[in-house]
Amino acid sequence: MRNNTRAHWQQLVDRAIAITDNNLSLDLSITAVADQLCVDAQTLSRRFEDLKEESFKQFTKRRKLENAGGLLRHSPFSISQIAERCGYNNIHSFSKAFAEEHELSPTAYRDRLYLPNELATLNKTQSITASPETQDDIFCMDHLEEIQENASTLYYTILPSQHDPIRNMVAHMLHYIQQFHIIRSTLMIPDARIITGTLDAVPVVAYEKMMMYVGLQVPNNKAYEVIHRQIKFGFHTCHLLQKEMAACNYKFLKVNMGFADAGLPMYNFINTSCRQGFFKMNSNLFYMSLTGLSECEIFIPWERRYSA
Repeated sequence: MRNNTRAHWQQLVDRAIAITDNNLSLDLSITAVADQLCVDAQTLSRRFEDLKEESFKQFTKRRKLENAGGLLRHSPFSISQIAERCGYNNIHSFSKAFAEEHELSPTAYRDRLYLPNELATLNKTQSITASPETQDDIFCMDHLEEIQENASTLYYTILPSQHDPIRNMVAHMLHYIQQFHIIRSTLMIPDARIITGTLDAVPVVAYEKMMMYVGLQVPNNKAYEVIHRQIKFGFHTCHLLQKEMAACNYKFLKVNMGFADAGLPMYNFINTSCRQGFFKMNSNLFYMSLTGLSECEIFIPWERRYSA
């Protein structure tokens, strides 16, 4: 593909990914997604496979089962509850699909201490960022606050990857942060957060397939209705994707570390805390708010109904 053609289809493929990411519990077809994007389904299917190196059907199935794997590891939900959240009508069909994808039953998967992709991602992250694996003086239960966040909308960009997502995240992040700072200052919404994270379930997805994002998190309330319209229609050339973030309880932590240094000890803290039962997550989507070059805030979605 020519560069301008590739860029055009990359934007459409990213939009297709955003649609599926917002509907992981549904069985969306390429035709349904193409209709939303106003493009030909066969062409979208071909371009999707060219750019993602797997078919749309393979991609959506993999991501559903990876999401399930993350919930098995870090949530308190039963296997049947996880199956339903990931779009499976019954536990038998879910267990069969899960075993075919991961070569383990859901129960055996839940009991594994570490997974091959998980270890590979952690080792790769450490080699790129040179950050410590743990920071027990910073990431500890005593420092956590419990907060509740209202519903919001995330306007985001999937960061360039080239099969090396963390390295490219570190390389390109400052450019995108500056872009979102401009949007935030133009619209005069200093309380909107610039956040980053991954769309994936970290313990499960292969490192080279991880999709890192950065975006602007804007509250969903009446005072921001005009702001949402301005972002959607006034900044359309930024090609921002959109994700609705439901109201949620979070474990919250402020750290005096930049995002690159905080990522590895943050994940190890979350993983250890969930595995030892100090708390459980209600989704895979923990994230960081980028409050400065050497500081950030950690948001861990917490299942309040779980008690150790």
